[in-house]
Amino acid sequence: MAKEKSTHRRSAKHANTGQNYPGLDMSPDERHRLIAQAAYLRAEHRGFNGGDPMEDWLVAEREINRMLPSPQKQKQELAAYKILRDAVGKALGEATEILNAETIHQALAQAVAHLKQVGEHTADTIDKVAASVEKDMVIAAQKIGTRWDAYSEKTADLFQVWRDRSNRFLTNATAAVGDWLKQASGILKMQTYHSGDMAASGTLECTACGEHIVLNTPAHLPACSKCRNTEFRRL
Repeated sequence: MAKEKSTHRRSAKHANTGQNYPGLDMSPDERHRLIAQAAYLRAEHRGFNGGDPMEDWLVAEREINRMLPSPQKQKQELAAYKILRDAVGKALGEATEILNAETIHQALAQAVAHLKQVGEHTADTIDKVAASVEKDMVIAAQKIGTRWDAYSEKTADLFQVWRDRSNRFLTNATAAVGDWLKQASGILKMQTYHSGDMAASGTLECTACGEHIVLNTPAHLPACSKCRNTEFRRL
């Protein structure tokens, strides 16, 4: 039994080396299967009444292609993701003693505005990477909770830029992060990551089988290598 558990929980290394992309990790047959499944679910959602099977397929195909983009698209999205994370970190680092939920909201908004000014990314790409960075921040905020000093560089993530500040600042920061978390958009949908999402380095766990994916650098998440599930939680 112990051996079974160990196998079940083994780590699957996945590093962003420029060659190991989830779009290549998934075979054409499997991508076709996912599109068919998504098209079926669209029809099922309306009770199989009306609708156009071809339209269902085309919409599903766009959804799957967005979830698992081509290697070239992934490079573009990762570049935008890194720029946005750096800009958020810089904005948070410039925060003063006057700190509240709006400070955090503005840090993300300013970073998104900066990415738009770069002018190298589509609106869809910017929206996608902004959602990924906000999710990173939400999950870090949940881990920070009410005790800032209990969390490491890895768990604090983008909020780590504040860890060397004064005790007074950190007390305000903890309250600000908590208030921002209550206001963050889509909070109930941000508990997990999905295949095709971008995530910072760290360990994530498949919600279906417990398989681990270890990201050595920021990367798009593939499907689970063990069960092909597409949903993960950060450890």
